[in-house]
Amino acid sequence: MLLAAAPAEAQHLQGSRGHYSVSITVPVTAAKAWRVLTRYEAMAGLMPDIQQAKVLRRNGADLELAHTYQAPYTFGLPIRATLRLQERAPHSISYTLIRGERIRSLSGSWSITPIPGGVTVEHRIAVEPDLPGWLRPTYDALSEANLRESMRVLKRLMLTP
Repeated sequence: MLLAAAPAEAQHLQGSRGHYSVSITVPVTAAKAWRVLTRYEAMAGLMPDIQQAKVLRRNGADLELAHTYQAPYTFGLPIRATLRLQERAPHSISYTLIRGERIRSLSGSWSITPIPGGVTVEHRIAVEPDLPGWLRPTYDALSEANLRESMRVLKRLMLTP
């Protein structure tokens, strides 16, 4: 099914110091956006910071997901984390950190909102890295760049037939 053109590409990043909201509009159905977002293991190597991803457990809409992140914001180090996810198909996913290396706290959500001609995909994240204070401004700048690039990649994946 073809959709009318969505509004011109707009990527909005708001927030600072580990608390962000970033959104994009994509001219696809909510079902297509959902399929892309929930291909957790397939995202390894496609997303700019996810090197490995493995679903450890699934019980209906609740799952545990292991990630290994490696990106400029990790200063090149592989960082492992296990997340608890709760899916509310086909509109939202929330997640919290169960355990992680060099991460004090991590939580967030994804939402898919139908709009005329497509969907708005929003990612909200709150992360507190375990690193020296003097590195925080560099970490934040690199993390923001990664969020922007991640949304560009997701949009490209969602537009792929």
